[in-house]
Parts: sequence; structure tokens; C-alpha cells
Amino acid sequence: MSFAFLASLLLTQYAPPPPTSNLSPRPNFNRTCAEWGLQSHACLVDTVRALDNARRKEGIGPIYLPRNWTNLTPADQIFVITNLERIARSEHPLPGLTASLNRVAKRGAARGTDPILRSPAGPALSIWAEGVGPLASDYGWMYDDGWNGPLRRTPNLACTSATATGCWGHRDNILAEWSRRLLAGRPGTWYLIAGAAQVPTITRTVLPIDRSITEDSDAMIVTAVEQPPHYVYTWAQAVAEGAGSAAKGWNPAAVPRPLEEAGTWIRTHARDVLVGVIVVGLLALTATRQGRRPRPKKVYRLSRFRRRRSRP
Repeated sequence: MSFAFLASLLLTQYAPPPPTSNLSPRPNFNRTCAEWGLQSHACLVDTVRALDNARRKEGIGPIYLPRNWTNLTPADQIFVITNLERIARSEHPLPGLTASLNRVAKRGAARGTDPILRSPAGPALSIWAEGVGPLASDYGWMYDDGWNGPLRRTPNLACTSATATGCWGHRDNILAEWSRRLLAGRPGTWYLIAGAAQVPTITRTVLPIDRSITEDSDAMIVTAVEQPPHYVYTWAQAVAEGAGSAAKGWNPAAVPRPLEEAGTWIRTHARDVLVGVIVVGLLALTATRQGRRPRPKKVYRLSRFRRRRSRP
């Protein structure tokens, strides 16, 4: 997994302080997603579980996705998980995505770099990652964005040393304090807009499981404009589907592990299970017919009954 970082307006301390060190994902969702597939339920569950474990170390509650999460586009998913990270740390959510910024984000994702907005009216922040989906990218941006020892073991391409300014840049951009810092002192009314996109990048074979997977290139950009924008997807829509709500939202990792693994196995081997059930049923039916013996016939005797006259 690789990350890049760009802030068109480089400011210090425009976001809450980052963790003191990187956190390795527990469980390792990269292996799970490679083994079961990027669109598998097991991949989703282990990625959410890793995020929840990392959030627990920050004293933050679990993630609650909107109920229609699996029906959202990757761009919408990137937007939703970004806002879930923001509201968990008392930051205002981004209002919505616009079609124009989605196109900018798509160009960045296709090039494998941070989206670049030419001549923005206000501050512009962007991020990019290559990995196994929006939730995995979010984990890297939020918890694996600092210096990790040797340069080859540091996913953040802008974090070239322990003191480099690019370290934790993705996390800073996600949690940027727009109203209090980035837009503070600017005259007029400003509206936040965001854009996100995902494009498939490379297909590689993962050993030792010998499975080919296609990694995704995820990108997002946020800026501010002075004219009221038209949003193509809003945070209000995500909230209506339960995003961020323990009562209405969905946390795939909340399912007990044994039940989840059993369900995953059944879904993966549904065809084999169905064929096996049919074969066993046919064998049982054949054995029953072959072992059936004719029942002995009952012999009935004809009895003579005398009629008795009843006395008056």
C-alpha cells in the first residue's frame, strides 16, 4: 500500500495532533482481502475490525457505516469514511461531493498521485492511496501515515524521515479544521466542497495463497468556494441511512466471529454445499428404496354373528 500527500496551502497545526507512532492493522486485512477477494464480506469485516481496534486505542468508539454501504459508489464510500473520522473527533463533517471535484479526483487517482486543482479560490487539500479499497486507504491515512523506520517500510511517500513535514499529512488533511483555522479571517461566506474517486490500478499475485488481486487507487480533494455549490452526494444522505449512528448504522464487525466465519464459508462454497446436499439426498432416497421390504398381508377371518332379539 502506498500513499502520497499534498497541501496546496502548507500550514502548521491545522489539524489535531497525530499518533506518536504507526499502528499495524489487527487483524491484517491486507491478507484477508487478498485471500477472499476485495469485494468479500470477510475483507470488509477484517478492515472494519482493524479500524475499530485502532480507534479504541484513541478512546474512540466503533465505526457505524450507512446501511446501504455496499450499494454506494467508491467515491461516496471515501467521502463517508472521511466524515466518520471527522465527527469522531468533534470536527464538522464535509457537506458533500460535487461532480467537478469528482472529476479532478478521478484524474489524480488515474495518475496515481494527489489530485491537483488549478487556481483554487480557497485552500485545497488532497490525498491519494493505493490499496485494497476505501476503508483500507482510510486505515493507512489515519494510522499508518508516519515514519516507519526504513524508507522502504514507510507507505507514506512524503514521509522521507522521522522529521519530514509530509509525515501524517493525510491524517492532517482528513481532520483539517476548516472553519477555525484554514478559513479563519477570510471575508465573505465560504462553502466546502469535496471530490473523490477510485480507479483500478494493478493486478498482482499474492503468495503463498497464489491469488491474483486488483488493487485500487483512491483519491480525494477538498476545497472552499464562495458560490453555493450543487452536491451530487451529501452527508445528510449518509446520515439518513444511519452513518455514525449506533442505533441506525451498520458495523459488519459486530457479528460474532464464529457466525461470521460460518456465513462467509457458506457464501463462498454455496454451490458445493448445494451439490453435496442434492447428492446425499439422492443416495439416501436410493438406499431407502432398495432396503424397503414388502409388508406381510393381514388375514381377516369372517366371523358369524347371531342376531339376538331384544326382549320387550
